[in-house]
Amino acid sequence: MKKNIVLLCLIGVLTSCDVLDQKPESSFTPANFYKNADDAKAAVSAVYDPLNSTNLYGQVMWILQDQATDDAEWGNGRSTANQPKNDLDKYTFTPATNTFQAIWSTVYSAINRANAVITRVPNIPMDNDLKARYIAEAKFMRGFYYFTLVRLFGGVPIITVETTSLNDLTVARASADDVYKLVVQDFTDAEAVLPTTYSTADRGRATKGAAKAFLAKVYLTRQDWPKASAKAKEVIDLGVYDLWANFADAFLIANKNGKEGVFEIQALSGGFGEGSLMQGYMRPNFDRVNGVAGFGDDPATENLYRAYRADDKRRNVTLRLYSATSSPAAPASVLFPCYVYKYLDPTATGNGDGGNNYPIVRYADVLLMYAEALNEQTANNADAYATVNRIRNRAGLPNLTANLSQAQFRDSVLLERRLELAFEGHRWYDLARTKRLVSALKAQNPTIPVDEHHYLFPIPQTERDVNPKLDQNPGY
Repeated sequence: MKKNIVLLCLIGVLTSCDVLDQKPESSFTPANFYKNADDAKAAVSAVYDPLNSTNLYGQVMWILQDQATDDAEWGNGRSTANQPKNDLDKYTFTPATNTFQAIWSTVYSAINRANAVITRVPNIPMDNDLKARYIAEAKFMRGFYYFTLVRLFGGVPIITVETTSLNDLTVARASADDVYKLVVQDFTDAEAVLPTTYSTADRGRATKGAAKAFLAKVYLTRQDWPKASAKAKEVIDLGVYDLWANFADAFLIANKNGKEGVFEIQALSGGFGEGSLMQGYMRPNFDRVNGVAGFGDDPATENLYRAYRADDKRRNVTLRLYSATSSPAAPASVLFPCYVYKYLDPTATGNGDGGNNYPIVRYADVLLMYAEALNEQTANNADAYATVNRIRNRAGLPNLTANLSQAQFRDSVLLERRLELAFEGHRWYDLARTKRLVSALKAQNPTIPVDEHHYLFPIPQTERDVNPKLDQNPGY
């Protein structure tokens, strides 16, 4: 275990670790660490590790992906003391807003870990099949991290070799097209090698289905509709995924990494320091679980709540609308006391002790991508209708109206994505890729000063201060 912890320090970029009772770090170097299969496994595990950090999906990413949309609203009678969250919500952020630096530095540290695995694991004497799988996992994760960066910031520096010194770190931004080429190549390489399933001990690692699903999402983002539908269909045809009978079942802790989970951020409750923050951070501060108050991150908008039909079974699983007479009662100062409820863990002993995995891709997401891509190729596609109706029927809703125009079906699918996948990190990306971000935010709050340049976030100013080759996105 000590060796694994040292590895996290060793292959991170400009990171520091304080670990008691360990061997001196000087005894572990990249040259003498990568010696056997256990070292390779530890190195690959370190590539996944940043996912659950507070700078990524431990908190910052799900705040950015929701708070900067029409699904969540900071203020409205709540405290606005947390300036970065308020800036994201009101689109008053700048290149100096620390949210962007947190994401940028953490993702590049993770990419460096992936590069180390891809470079060094091939030379380890070990089982060749396992070696190939570990390299494929690292490529999958590198593709995932670059996909995150290019969607948020546009073109970014491409680094595919391990950074081992502080020299030559001023790398210019590549074009978004070139970043996407790398993303597709990494996911394609991973897809060819990764297994379809794992034993219980390795569940949560990247799979063939996850690689295919992310390729579908890349192609959807790029509006390559034939490739998007083909890859989504490949996920469907694997035969290992399905919808749970009830929407609520998809979020039961007992069902995590189950048949609807394609790729999930792993969490472990029980006081091990590996739990999820979501169940505490998204719960309001007037609602206590086991005596612990929540923080009220990502409070839902009335706009989102009203988008659900009253008979939509997803609404009261995803959200809880408190009132002056509810138990607990909401304070009168909060004008619309609606909060995220789908990640509640009633057994958690603290706000960072939730057992809930965070679903990066659910099978429902794959089905909706498939339907969207089919419609963009041919209006009134029977498979597209049948696929969306599977999602709607589970929610207790009737089938879509038949013979919709292509534009009407497009609007219907985007609405289904909003309602089905709320607070799973998709809304900002969906609004950005469909060029509806400005109109959606203006409909939710006309005072928000959002405009066309907000389809990309700013390059962090701290990065530009140390790297003169980084140009800024337009409008910042």
